[in-house]
Amino acid sequence: MNDDPAGEHPGAPPEVIRHDIGGWVSGPSLTPEPVPADRVGAGDVLVLDDGTCAEVTGVRSGFYQFPEGRGQGVAIGWKSGPVASGVMFRKASDTLQRAVPK
Repeated sequence: MNDDPAGEHPGAPPEVIRHDIGGWVSGPSLTPEPVPADRVGAGDVLVLDDGTCAEVTGVRSGFYQFPEGRGQGVAIGWKSGPVASGVMFRKASDTLQRAVPK
């Protein structure tokens, strides 16, 4: 975007626009905060490992099989956009990133 009606300013650096998690330059943004997996609830928005924001649709606590053996954990149902969804299994003590408004 260029507000100079006469054209670009000579020697001015090019405008850089960067993507923000859940926001835009002049509007609301989200900040990730660490939260234990057993403290996540339906309606929370998580920032997944690849940077995708996903809404939690449900959480079930129980004993699940992990690579280290059977242990206390949570099954977290999630959805992102109109078609992406899934279930992730995490130990209760694992730390996830919950997105909160700035």
